[in-house]
Amino acid sequence: MLLLQSMWPLPFDVYVLRFRTGSEIAPHTDPVSIGRHFRCNVVIWRAQEGGEFVCAAPIFASRRIKLFRPDACEHSVTRVVRGTRYVLSIGWVRRSDSLSARRPRSS
Repeated sequence: MLLLQSMWPLPFDVYVLRFRTGSEIAPHTDPVSIGRHFRCNVVIWRAQEGGEFVCAAPIFASRRIKLFRPDACEHSVTRVVRGTRYVLSIGWVRRSDSLSARRPRSS
């Protein structure tokens, strides 16, 4: 469920994700057309079995918090075998430094 979204000044979105028994997310990436995509997932409620987040190279990962680059790192969620998993997911896109408009300084 989308809770909040904005395109300016920093494109971002906030979701609450519910993973019921039998649900899973296959390995994938989330490309963006410009900049770098970041996402912080906070596990609110863990499934009794399964429903584990998998990412080869997260920026930070603990039992409850997963910070990663979904555009650069393949990620997935294993099948929920028993129970329901809830996640607060906050994502944003940051423009790359090389894409920033730099004005010449006037003398």
